[in-house]
Amino acid sequence: MWSNSFTRLDDIILPWLTSLAGRSTTFDSVMTYLPRGEQTNSALVISIFWWYWFRQTDSATVQRTREHLLCTMFAAAVGLFAARFLALTLPFRLRPRFEPALHLVWPATPTSLTLVDWSAFPSDHAVMFSALAVGLCFVSWRMGMAALIFTILIVSFPRVYFGVHYPTDILAGAALGALAAYCMNGVAVRRQLASRVLLWEHRSPPAFYVGLFIVSFQFATMFISVRQAARAAFLLLATALATLSGH
Repeated sequence: MWSNSFTRLDDIILPWLTSLAGRSTTFDSVMTYLPRGEQTNSALVISIFWWYWFRQTDSATVQRTREHLLCTMFAAAVGLFAARFLALTLPFRLRPRFEPALHLVWPATPTSLTLVDWSAFPSDHAVMFSALAVGLCFVSWRMGMAALIFTILIVSFPRVYFGVHYPTDILAGAALGALAAYCMNGVAVRRQLASRVLLWEHRSPPAFYVGLFIVSFQFATMFISVRQAARAAFLLLATALATLSGH
């Protein structure tokens, strides 16, 4: 069960957000469109990474920039899988849109009912986008801040507005992603981790860029196929262990 102190912020924000629905046709139309552009949002951020990867500048800056980009991607991936692990191991949290006890009327949304059995805490989107945005701050402070604003307004706000997540789901996910990006971009970790990957880029550029493209594609789709496979494997393992313990 989730404690009252933890959910107090949710109790304050959610009724206010649902009260916004129906006040403006333009606002409702924009908000309805945003969830449909999730993969576009991911692709946009990843395209920024590619732009900085190939940006022409001095060799030292290129090396440092690529180290930060690689470590940021690694941090976002680690954060995503940590979020999935928490979602599967912590007490299940039904998404607010499907929680009848809230007695809230939610705006119409294309949200799939497949999310009913996916725990809401923490938010995968907040983890990944906050990690990428904080990582970009190490490359360009202005671009990183722009990505953070994008994460808040375009990625996170609609997910709370439509009842896909509680505000605390978003805050926890953002904290997890930001912490992962900050730790992975430390000088010692960055040089140890990224230098080995960049050595592969120097030795075999074709193989390296094929691999990087595949990773970029996974980010653009938020690792959905990988996460679904991992979730299925986890549930299968849990069922098998429960069956064995029952005997």
